[in-house]
Amino acid sequence: MSVHAIYGLVAQGLIVATAIRFVREIFGHKNLARFGMELWIPATTVLIVPVAGVSIAGHLRGLWGDPSIVTFVLLLRYTSNPSALPSRPRLSTCLLTTFFVSLPLYLPLFSLSPAIPVDLYSFGWQPKWILIALAVIMTGSIALRTISHRWVNLIAIALIAYSIGLMESDNMWDYLVDPGLLFTIAFLAIAGVASIFRGRTLTADSNTDTLQGAKT
Repeated sequence: MSVHAIYGLVAQGLIVATAIRFVREIFGHKNLARFGMELWIPATTVLIVPVAGVSIAGHLRGLWGDPSIVTFVLLLRYTSNPSALPSRPRLSTCLLTTFFVSLPLYLPLFSLSPAIPVDLYSFGWQPKWILIALAVIMTGSIALRTISHRWVNLIAIALIAYSIGLMESDNMWDYLVDPGLLFTIAFLAIAGVASIFRGRTLTADSNTDTLQGAKT
């Protein structure tokens, strides 16, 4: 079995473990048994139990593909040690990523309109511009102290994985991001904007009530 296939199958087991932990936390069960066996036993099961001659992980891989290296590391930290997760991205970062990465990267793939001429995904095959953009963003963010070292380490791990060809894809974007990760970032952006809007609405209503109470 190739290294590419091993990564893809292990990643599917990790996704299963993550889903189980997430559901447990929804119902208030945050503490795991010793070694987190209730996560890793099902994760191992999907790796070794075959269905129609293919492991369950293989079927899952065919369903939604392999996660990016960044997502893989985030999921691994979430399942094993959530305190090691990097800080939540700022609202401005989520918005910028959504409008300048998520939409240009994937929208042309789902649109037949020639009005969208930019194919950002194709840059990943010859990633010189991606590397330049990352260098500028990282340098600026570190200088302004707006990014934690954990995010820098994540990106470094993804670039190292790309240099050794860990995944089947030769496109750098597939090492840095994936639809699930970008959807999560877009959700955080929408939730952040909605939170600000609700806060301003509540403040306005409170001020209105205060003025009406003062008049009476």
